[in-house]
Amino acid sequence: EREGDYAGVDAKTGEVIRDWGNAQQPLAYTDLAGSAARADIEKLAGYHVGFASDSFRPGKVITQWELVCLVYSVQGGALDPDARSSDDRESEYYAAYRLGLLTPAERNDGAVLTRGQVIKMLLNAAGYGPAARLGGGIFTCAYSDKGSIPEEDLGYAAIAQALGMASTTYAAARSATRGEAASMLCRVLERPA
Repeated sequence: EREGDYAGVDAKTGEVIRDWGNAQQPLAYTDLAGSAARADIEKLAGYHVGFASDSFRPGKVITQWELVCLVYSVQGGALDPDARSSDDRESEYYAAYRLGLLTPAERNDGAVLTRGQVIKMLLNAAGYGPAARLGGGIFTCAYSDKGSIPEEDLGYAAIAQALGMASTTYAAARSATRGEAASMLCRVLERPA
């Protein structure tokens, strides 16, 4: 009920602990005009989720490393993906492994991700993976391209549609943009409890 940044609550006294030494500046981007993902990017930025840069580049294709940075920021540490060398990325990737975003064998920092890969990674990290991998033809969806979705991905497609991560087309093979990934992450974070 209080405004501002807080570190937590003191277990003995019940008093709110303000994190004075680590106050975060709001994330703000100068390049969102005309982007379909603008509202979602700004909503995430209000919670310090995004990239620690003055530009988001919503139309740029997203790499695995950039998605790891975006998801890492949910835990309170926005990063500029361009400012970290490949030798300084271990803690962020370790956090991604713990979340189930990917496995160490799947690591490929510079790989451009498809929409299908982003959806799978985000749903796995959010805990939907076991349900999405259930077989037996129990899933259905209403995408215009549903005939092109492999049977093993149908659970991910159906859950993505239910959450609003993809609307009329699934387009799993198309490269995902940073803006699309932000919108998909926003839908996952908004899911009902």
